[in-house]
Amino acid sequence: MAEITIPNDSQRNFSSDTVSISNISEIPMLVSTDHVKLDSNDAEEPPAKKSKVSLNDKTRLLEDRIGSILSCCICLDLSTLAMFQCINGHLMCVSCFNHLLADCKMKDEQTTCPNCRCEISKSNCTRNLAVEKTISELPIQCDYCSKIFIRSEIKIHQSQNCPERPTICDYSLLGCNWNGSYQNLPSHLLVCECPTKTGAQLINTIRAQKRTYDDEKKCLETVVDLLSLNQIGVSDLILKPLRTDDFAAKLYFETSRFTALQYQWQVRARINDNTPHPHTTVTRSLSYQLILKSKITQSIDLKFFILKGPHGDPSTLQIQPIIYHFEFNQNNTETEYLKLPISSQECNRILSSSSISFRLLMVQLDKP
Repeated sequence: MAEITIPNDSQRNFSSDTVSISNISEIPMLVSTDHVKLDSNDAEEPPAKKSKVSLNDKTRLLEDRIGSILSCCICLDLSTLAMFQCINGHLMCVSCFNHLLADCKMKDEQTTCPNCRCEISKSNCTRNLAVEKTISELPIQCDYCSKIFIRSEIKIHQSQNCPERPTICDYSLLGCNWNGSYQNLPSHLLVCECPTKTGAQLINTIRAQKRTYDDEKKCLETVVDLLSLNQIGVSDLILKPLRTDDFAAKLYFETSRFTALQYQWQVRARINDNTPHPHTTVTRSLSYQLILKSKITQSIDLKFFILKGPHGDPSTLQIQPIIYHFEFNQNNTETEYLKLPISSQECNRILSSSSISFRLLMVQLDKP
């Protein structure tokens, strides 16, 4: 029988210098496990780590990898809007940026970057034009036909060229309510009943359309008529944010006192009609009131409306004039709060600014 020879060890005492192969099963019991090498399979990474570096995973496209890098750190989307960055380079689309600034202003907190917590404001954050141009060259899928285009072309494609883009009937002004894809429009026009209707059948629809146009025309004519009167006050004002001294501080805005029509006035504004916790709401609005600060002995019959200020942000949408009529007297020197005709997104942009610029036109009506 073959024999295995084991060297003598000074730290171990064996009864003989040789061990029979029949007793080989006893050898592991005599060897310290501290010196046993682990099997190569036992030294591999845990399954959670292996799955991340596995070579079997499908290779991601370059545009997907770039897109995840250039996305907004708040909404995590690739925005076609302006992209701002904090001092450490973290990217935010302009919509999220304005929303973040507006939220912190309402909570009376310092605005910080959601990634690195550095302070951010419109003065220390800059646009990243390189990121904006890179995003415009990345592919995107059309919402209607599912074809792939670069982002700089997708807007024109979806609004003018896509055969699946939604559209309405050419005779919608005559009361046709059909809507569908653009490629189905010719087949609809072949069966549309509006072109064959008589004038008597269309008269009610035409009257409704005319009422809408007449209302818009009347508003513009009223503005022109008011500007032809003698007593007109035009004031370019700035609303500055202020807070109450209450335990639950509320954010509001007000202008400095200004003189118009030989009287002292002030404008005050508030968010969401002072509903609690406006920073937790998605939809936001801004309303204002006109306050007479001078003492008067006779009533003042006044019409007024707000327009975009000459020193405001050039990107601000034009404010459609809504004419309000109010009679001021000794016991009634404040108007009710009036909604400013702006969208919720525009409201966030205004709130993110350090001040709000606008033009107030006031016309004192002549006594009959």
